Amino acid sequence: MRCRVHGGPVTADIAIPEIVAVDEDDVGSVGCCTKLIWICHTTQLMQALTTRQYEPHDHPLTAALLAPLVALLAFHKPGTGTRTNMAKTKGNTINLAIVGCGGMAGAHLNGYEELARKGETRFRIVAAVDDAKERAEAFATRLQSNLGWEVATFKSVEQLLNSGIAVDGADICSPHGLHHVLGCQLLDGGVNVLCEKPIGITVKASKKIAATAKKRGLVAATAEQCRRAIGQRTIHWAFHEGDLLGTPKMWWAVKAGWSDPAHVGGWHWRVDRKLGGCGMVMDSGAHWVDTMRYWFGEIDSVYARVEQIHERRLKKGDKEVKSAQEDFWTAIFNFKSGLIGTWSWTISAPGKGFTQLTMSGTRGSIVDSDIFHPAAFQANGECQLVDGTTYDMPKLQSMFLDSLSSRRRDALFPYGITGGVTLELWDFIDALSKGRPVEIDVQEGLRSKAVSEAIYESAKAGQVVKVADVLSGKVNAWQRDVDRMWKL
Repeated sequence: MRCRVHGGPVTADIAIPEIVAVDEDDVGSVGCCTKLIWICHTTQLMQALTTRQYEPHDHPLTAALLAPLVALLAFHKPGTGTRTNMAKTKGNTINLAIVGCGGMAGAHLNGYEELARKGETRFRIVAAVDDAKERAEAFATRLQSNLGWEVATFKSVEQLLNSGIAVDGADICSPHGLHHVLGCQLLDGGVNVLCEKPIGITVKASKKIAATAKKRGLVAATAEQCRRAIGQRTIHWAFHEGDLLGTPKMWWAVKAGWSDPAHVGGWHWRVDRKLGGCGMVMDSGAHWVDTMRYWFGEIDSVYARVEQIHERRLKKGDKEVKSAQEDFWTAIFNFKSGLIGTWSWTISAPGKGFTQLTMSGTRGSIVDSDIFHPAAFQANGECQLVDGTTYDMPKLQSMFLDSLSSRRRDALFPYGITGGVTLELWDFIDALSKGRPVEIDVQEGLRSKAVSEAIYESAKAGQVVKVADVLSGKVNAWQRDVDRMWKL
């Protein structure tokens, strides 16, 4: 089996698990096997050594022979910064594969089509992967019809990597629990990855993706769209560059509603601890965690209560199974800047529900009606200053855009695109094309992941938890069961 590692140079004793790709609406069987590969060509070997893409200790038979050459080449420094293998993609058409062709992948497909219609010519989708092959074939048919692209279809990443098709990047839209499995398999196969949020199902899973990307010298990007949308860029500007609201001091994000626990719905992978991780804290909540970090900086500690007030059951085949998801949480965030945030949510409060997000600075505040992705998909928020001056969100966005140079505007909103999903895809394509870092890489996704897990870890421990301790792995009692499920 041939597998392109580091874009093609050299592969030594690399374990490639054979994993079927599944989309986020359905889960098929997952089978694993391990295959060892030894591919070596003299010219490729030299390329690998001079670009720091090969570690001689990867293969015991070559360590002694290659060590002197590696030492000599150590004086050759092709570049600085994070090591990435961009030689193959820089300046070339980026061949992409969509891995998982379900619901969220459909939103990504809309984004790719928008980019193509706007005149973005630096990419092509060449493959679609899904264990339910009819879904992959539906994507291929749509792309052929709308854009004239020939798209190969596969049931597994293993088949894709063995196909001989040149793939530079993969867009992973699978259940959370498979992000690290598919992500690492693709990275080990020489493919840069853009992975849906959360980047991994646990901190340890996220670190595995990060370590594999670093080892292979490839890009692992987190597909987080909300902060890229014009509304969230505007609010960041209002608190910072625009100096409109003063220093951020506090925020409250609260939503209460009712979902009758007597209703037995249909099973989906998100309610399964191994596949979903848990509930909205780390699902849609991943968006808000990224946003709060983008707007207000890093979080020092968290205190939280997370509960399942009502048992909720779902129909899976001819059986009823219990949901693993929480239906209530409240959390207090202590930011390193001194800012305080409060985030509460429940679907176990009968009667009249409400939603409120208020973010206050020293000279004013902004309110919004969404506590997961505020200002990302709507523009109904409002800003009010201490002197009583008010701005609706469209006006605030106009003020923000007027403050930008044409160069900065084009960088943030290429082709005039202001929707986050399309912009996250463009960022991945542009980064691979230019050999630059992505805006939200795996490490950024990992830091957000640690905050989400700190909420669960605090609830488990019944005390304040330091985010740094969750990030380091010192605190992982809540995540331990999931890590064991995945043998992490």
